[in-house]
Amino acid sequence: MVNALDHGLAGDGVTNDQPALQRLVDQLGAECARDGIPRTIHCPAGAYAIHDVGTVWRSGVSLIGDGPGATRFLLANPGAPDRPVPLAFWTALQHGASTEHPIADVEFARFEIDGSRMTLPAYDVLAKGLGLQYVLRGNFHDLYIHDTPATGFGCDFLQDTTVERVLAVHCGRLDSGWEKGGAGIGIGVGGWGDVERLTITDCVTLHNGTNGIFVELQDASWTRPRGIRVLGCHAQGNFYGISDWGADGLVVMGCTMTGNRVAGFDVSGQGTTHIAGRYGVVTGCVIDENVGDGVSIGNTPGGYTVTGSRLSRNGGHGYRQHNLPGARTLPAADIVIEGNDIWDNGADGICIDGDLVDAFLLANRIRGNGRRSQDGAGITINARVEAATIRGQRIWDRGDPKTQPTPIRVTRAGALLSPVASDLPIPTAA
Repeated sequence: MVNALDHGLAGDGVTNDQPALQRLVDQLGAECARDGIPRTIHCPAGAYAIHDVGTVWRSGVSLIGDGPGATRFLLANPGAPDRPVPLAFWTALQHGASTEHPIADVEFARFEIDGSRMTLPAYDVLAKGLGLQYVLRGNFHDLYIHDTPATGFGCDFLQDTTVERVLAVHCGRLDSGWEKGGAGIGIGVGGWGDVERLTITDCVTLHNGTNGIFVELQDASWTRPRGIRVLGCHAQGNFYGISDWGADGLVVMGCTMTGNRVAGFDVSGQGTTHIAGRYGVVTGCVIDENVGDGVSIGNTPGGYTVTGSRLSRNGGHGYRQHNLPGARTLPAADIVIEGNDIWDNGADGICIDGDLVDAFLLANRIRGNGRRSQDGAGITINARVEAATIRGQRIWDRGDPKTQPTPIRVTRAGALLSPVASDLPIPTAA
């Protein structure tokens, strides 16, 4: 392990430490390329000013601090006010990053990135905290990233990699909510092919410009990758909580999504390639008090399962199936909504606004919805739903006055065609 203070870094918060850091990264990267032994830079407690240019990273070079609050990297651009300054970056466009030229065998851990001093005339997607592409055997943990103009942790194509205990706060501060990136944790996917082995665990994302956490397919011609998991994370006060914009079989388990403005959990074609995720699983989550819908799924070929979760007190629907314009709008097949507690949402418990085929609505407990509309339904069918299985729900309202007077409603725009099994009386179109 190499002490950064012995190699020209000052850590005094005033001296620009970027040139010394770049020299050290280049030196250790060259040594690793020569003998195959990874190196580690240790930055002891201190404030390390990184000014005007980002640090181009090298394979086999790790960066370790003494903990957030102790070791801080202060990103700023006083001499280059139009230039983004990530702490570390390695990209396909600028540096030739690829599966053949990845950043391999690295650890980034136990430090803070402060992007509040980076000023730009407009949003720039490269103004990240970390911006590495094509990482192999990476380990990112115990990081606090905040106030970056773009995504805080914005690394793409992560293979055999873990992201653990990352706290991302107020990242994407120049993002209107509709720019590329701008998230707390934003992961581009698909570069390694049909499997990307990535686990995101115990991360917290607060008040970020777009998503708390997203995974996004970066090329519409690529295969959606399997192998990505988001476990035990917390997304609060973001534009979206957690979004799947192009994975296959994403697992989201044991997460809390609350206070997000559009939706707690989102599957849609909102990403840059307009490709939604498919056949993912959301289980054991608390999706509560989001301004819009709790779960919002659309633009997907289908296969999503939402099970064993709490969808409560959201301003819109507890669960909503609908398609955004500009992306795929074919019927979604094999959607499963099973065993959830869906209560006290502002509109309907479950609202189907997008066509479904072979859907399963099983054993959900749906009560007291319609808090905002005062005329909610347990389940509203507002699209073509064909060959659905609807069994075992309990739908009720013990409130006074009651706000969910209708167990199941079929609108004039909706049709429940050839249900395979249903133990609910199917009303005529309202």
